[in-house]
Amino acid sequence: MIAHVPASLRQRGPRRRRILTLSAAALLTCLAGAMQAPCAQAAGDGAKGWPDKPIRMIVGYPPGGGTDTVARVLAQALGKQLKQSIVVENRAGASGTIATQQVIRSDPDGYTVLFATASPLTGAPLTVKGLTYDPMNDLIPVTRIGGGPFIVVANPQFPPNNLPELVTYAKAHPGEVNYASPGTMTANFFFSELLNQQAGIKTMHVPYKGSAALLNDVMSGQVQYTLDTPGTTLPLIHTGKLKALAVFSQGRLTGAPDIPTAKESGFPDLVGGSWYGLLLPKGTPPDIVNALYAATRTALASDDVRRAMEARDVIVEGSSPDQFRQYLQTEFKRWKGLTEKLGIEPQ
Repeated sequence: MIAHVPASLRQRGPRRRRILTLSAAALLTCLAGAMQAPCAQAAGDGAKGWPDKPIRMIVGYPPGGGTDTVARVLAQALGKQLKQSIVVENRAGASGTIATQQVIRSDPDGYTVLFATASPLTGAPLTVKGLTYDPMNDLIPVTRIGGGPFIVVANPQFPPNNLPELVTYAKAHPGEVNYASPGTMTANFFFSELLNQQAGIKTMHVPYKGSAALLNDVMSGQVQYTLDTPGTTLPLIHTGKLKALAVFSQGRLTGAPDIPTAKESGFPDLVGGSWYGLLLPKGTPPDIVNALYAATRTALASDDVRRAMEARDVIVEGSSPDQFRQYLQTEFKRWKGLTEKLGIEPQ
């Protein structure tokens, strides 16, 4: 659980208050056993003199979208913690790779932060030919903010009503079932193909440039099913425009308890979905990395931020830099194995 900083620590002068807030948050989380990273590293005196000017948070998606709105919730709360403005800059295009390249080319001084999703970090290196960066070496993970599980949703007229029925139907109708995703570098695509592999089925991939268009085609029956997040799909499920077959979560969703999990349906490895993380350019001083991490943890612990994240169906996590790095490495290895089995080559 993310620790809360006592009100008494927030009633100090600006400089002293910032340092105490960061240190107290790190110490409390260490004592609670919530961090795997060494407590001494996270509970330092912060980064002296940083930040003394506004910080740019680069988002690789358009304004007003799901990723952008989550980034702005965090930016506002983080700005309060650091006593500096966090300016969100949208650099949309190529599923986040343009924004990622911009941050990697930025000065490693802590004033340019990447708000990223899985696509440019674990998807693009496996599917994009000639990628000019290596996310595992060119970026420093700060924290995985959180995310939401995928829901398998289908056109209401599509015969299967759950995951086992989808598998049975696909096996009985080879070459006739298709699914949509926002592209081959996205987690939506990888989890769809992982389902195919584990179920022993072959459904046809139909790529789109974004969720809005593909969901419209699923609702109209042009495509039969897709994987997307609760924030996008639940309103359409509740109004009957889509039907849910399964959710890729550890347990059933509070807001949709009737949707069975993939684990319940016989697929225990199908747990995951979209996620958001903060990263800095390679070479950023460790004290800045740790200070940004501690401030983000404290920001994520506030009731206002938690409510705002819950409203967007984001499960708050706030992992340590080491935990986030390990997660990225594990995910990359997982999807690398899948692309090799499928024979997918970068294009």
